[in-house]
Amino acid sequence: MVKIHTAGETVFDIIFENGVPTGGNPGGSVLNSSVSLGRLGLNPRFLTDFCNDMLGENIKKFLIDNGVEPRCVIDDHGMKTSVALAFLDEHKNARYQFYKSRPGKCHDELFVSDFAADDILLFGSFYGIMPEIRSGMCRLITDAINKGVVIVYDPNFRAPHLPDLPKVMPFIEENIKAASIIKGSDEDFALIFNANDFDSALKALRTINPNATIFYTMGAKGCRCYHKGNVVECAAPKITPVSTIGAGDNFNAGIVYGLVKHNIGLAGLHSGVDSQILKDIMQTATKYAQQVCMSSSNYISV
Repeated sequence: MVKIHTAGETVFDIIFENGVPTGGNPGGSVLNSSVSLGRLGLNPRFLTDFCNDMLGENIKKFLIDNGVEPRCVIDDHGMKTSVALAFLDEHKNARYQFYKSRPGKCHDELFVSDFAADDILLFGSFYGIMPEIRSGMCRLITDAINKGVVIVYDPNFRAPHLPDLPKVMPFIEENIKAASIIKGSDEDFALIFNANDFDSALKALRTINPNATIFYTMGAKGCRCYHKGNVVECAAPKITPVSTIGAGDNFNAGIVYGLVKHNIGLAGLHSGVDSQILKDIMQTATKYAQQVCMSSSNYISV
């Protein structure tokens, strides 16, 4: 049985509309993906860190209740689980303000997993490029490559991190080079590469990794997939969003679910995947993303 491994940060999202807090959920890009994968019965192992305060204990219980196995660094030396304030605009898109407490050293025990060939590793967001934990993340990625794991990388790069881009750009490029599948939004690639359309983003990504399968999402305009010289497109049905928090994360969950559903491992990716299968994966991923957009939750419903 293919095992799913995920690696990312854990925060607690508090959502604001018109300046008023309206709800909260355990969050973090990869956590959102992991919970949806847990609800799909894939029981991911989630490599993350949070603290043993009241918020952290509630998050741990939530993960376990939703079929996710958290592998956490619990630090009790005056640290607190991180919080993210998400302010929704009139289009239900979020701007974030973070309150984070980080360990002063890299916890090497976090970045270990029992990989086997054709397992899947999903990672990304700023956690995937944090200088403080880069050595451990590199070790995890290298082990995944050596074991023949399908690596799915989503940079999920946002404007507040632009001042850090010169420092972390080498890490983004290393992650892209290591990935079997790269998924990102038009916003991600515009910020990272100043690539403002699909062709420009594709050129930038293929310069670094000519062999990866690439999923490029465009919100309400749908998505495109580049695979072995071919481009497959998928439309996004019109919806009225409640919140776009977690949309891309659940698209990622749809990609991982599709790999498992269609039994696609490294050999299958290298030899080529049929366009209809790719379209099925994209349609499923779009459904997951849209369902999350039509709720105040960060994950697909039970």
